[in-house]
Amino acid sequence: MDVLDMTYTDRLKPEPPTDREKEYMNILELSDYEIYSAKLNMIAEEGKEVFVRTGVSSMLHSGDVVAAIYTAQGDLVTASAGTYLHAVVGQPQIKFIIHQWADKPSVGIKEGDIFYCNDAVYGGVHNPDQSAIIPIFSNGELIAWASAACHQPETGACEPGGMPVTSRSRYDEGLKISPMKVGENYILREDILYMFANMVSRAPRMQMIDVRARFTGCDRVRVRVQALAKEKGNDFIIGLFRKMIQTAADGARKRISALEDGTFRGVVFMDHIGINEGLQRAFCTLTKKGDKITIDYEGTSPETGGPYNSFKHCTIAHEAMYLYGIPFAGFPLSAGIWEAIDFNIPKGTCLNASADAAVANSVLVSSMAMCLINLTFSKLLFASGEKERACSPWGNNGDAYVNAGINQWGVPFADMLAYPLNAEGGGANYSRDGVDSWGFPWAPWGRGPDAEDEEHEKPFIHLFQKHLRDSSGMGKNRGGSGVTVAWVLKDVPFGAFQSIIKSSRVQALQSYFGGYPPPPHPGIQVMNTNVFELLAQGEKKIPTDVYELMTEQVIKGEYEVTPNLRAARIFGEGDIYVGCSHGSVGYGDVLERDPGKVVSDVKKGLVSHWVAKNVYHVVYDSETYQVNYEETDKERYKEKEDRKRRGVPYDEFEQKWLKKKPHDEILKYYGRWPDGQVVTPIMRM
Repeated sequence: MDVLDMTYTDRLKPEPPTDREKEYMNILELSDYEIYSAKLNMIAEEGKEVFVRTGVSSMLHSGDVVAAIYTAQGDLVTASAGTYLHAVVGQPQIKFIIHQWADKPSVGIKEGDIFYCNDAVYGGVHNPDQSAIIPIFSNGELIAWASAACHQPETGACEPGGMPVTSRSRYDEGLKISPMKVGENYILREDILYMFANMVSRAPRMQMIDVRARFTGCDRVRVRVQALAKEKGNDFIIGLFRKMIQTAADGARKRISALEDGTFRGVVFMDHIGINEGLQRAFCTLTKKGDKITIDYEGTSPETGGPYNSFKHCTIAHEAMYLYGIPFAGFPLSAGIWEAIDFNIPKGTCLNASADAAVANSVLVSSMAMCLINLTFSKLLFASGEKERACSPWGNNGDAYVNAGINQWGVPFADMLAYPLNAEGGGANYSRDGVDSWGFPWAPWGRGPDAEDEEHEKPFIHLFQKHLRDSSGMGKNRGGSGVTVAWVLKDVPFGAFQSIIKSSRVQALQSYFGGYPPPPHPGIQVMNTNVFELLAQGEKKIPTDVYELMTEQVIKGEYEVTPNLRAARIFGEGDIYVGCSHGSVGYGDVLERDPGKVVSDVKKGLVSHWVAKNVYHVVYDSETYQVNYEETDKERYKEKEDRKRRGVPYDEFEQKWLKKKPHDEILKYYGRWPDGQVVTPIMRM
């Protein structure tokens, strides 16, 4: 028996319809379909709300959550998100349960069973994403499954926070639960819950409560679906499920058919693998022909010995963030869209790693795929005349900051700080700017928790929390801005902070139709400060953003500037830890931006005087903010002429460019230069 069995993880496309499904789908009245598909959506929404209101982790309250309904065969019917990610990966988890345990007398699948899992090998994402799964029976027949999943930021790994940046294999990543039965007759087994809490002993309270919260949300879905089946009959439910899947499949094919045939490419990079610097590349070729799309990742860097790897199903599920939200918006949130899309993700790459790879940070490496599906599909949409939906990539650097220790109430905890994570910039398009502090790319409905709530639960205060100047990608239309935040440890002698991101020097987001990508940011901390002394004195010069903190240095202490990806480290009371989120990519040439909008951004604190002058080439009075349009036209004309002088013919540029090569040390994770092919296979102990 292969314990690391990934047989079912690729099964994201719907299972073939049975004769019974086709029969009752075809006789379903349109009015019934409209009414009861909406009712299923509301059932999932109710399950999610129950889940959120009964759990405690900040990621749960911030929206990194889903409650979903699946067919008896394990195909996604609908979900309430939260994040599409958990909805998609619920399918291989359920299909594994069906095919592995249904015929095993010692396990089986019975009414009242409760299953639980988090191991990415069996269809999950990474260890922090834990799922409760319940089979739904009606009149003794298995008719559906319900799932409730959420990111829980502690797994008992080699570092706090559930996403260790120093892990080298699956054996460093803590709690790994293959799909297993944890309850019967709708009752959770306390001994198993205790075992989970024991393995997640940095935050046992969170583990115990949130497992129950998952089951509670999941069970609410189960109760509502059973009531609907009692009202309408099992055949009606089965036909309704298949109709929702088929509607999405037919709609996706029709929408794809209306787009131009063609091939569209993109490439993005990461600059860190764990805490070690090194380039990693993802290369994507999207081909559209007829009513089918093929997405090919040939040319992507090989898997690494660190935690920045992903599995194929997880990479595909990350593309759902974009696909469900933009090109296939309006269709049922079901498995149907995958019928029209094929993937080639070569085995052994960082996006399709071996089963024993470390994947704690799969969401970061998979975010390269999130960037690429946005870039390539937007080019397809633009070429097809759908400019409004051709948006630049949102900020998705995954600026995850972890705080852990004993809080001011004496309770052990380890949690991810959801505010900056849920405040990355939204993408621009041809007619508008991006949205400032838009949200969380992994959970479009995510929200930043209140600062006061965070300070009540955790041992810190916020020195500042606001939009981060110059964090967006500039362009004719500016990308959305990110945020800056500084936490000061308070009321405890010590605690740990950690940052988990993917770009400290090279931004993974790439330019879009002439717009600029957003800049990366440094890691900043100030140790042994006198900040509480200044606050007690009512000091008015306390910094209100990171620029004031670093340039004026009113607060005494030891100032440190490092790459933003920072391993877990102990901080003392009064020490300052600075975080940020990233803006999104700009759209179009900066020299075409309305000078009035540039000056307005300066007044709002979103753009600096330096950028207004040196990037946008706008001339204005820095006191009255009056634009001198005549001088601005002259400066922009001068810059255009300078561009021509700096430019070279493409053949000449390419000849010189192809001779360039990064230093070998930075290519240790890249693969063979320049195509990224495997050089040295990974061996894990």
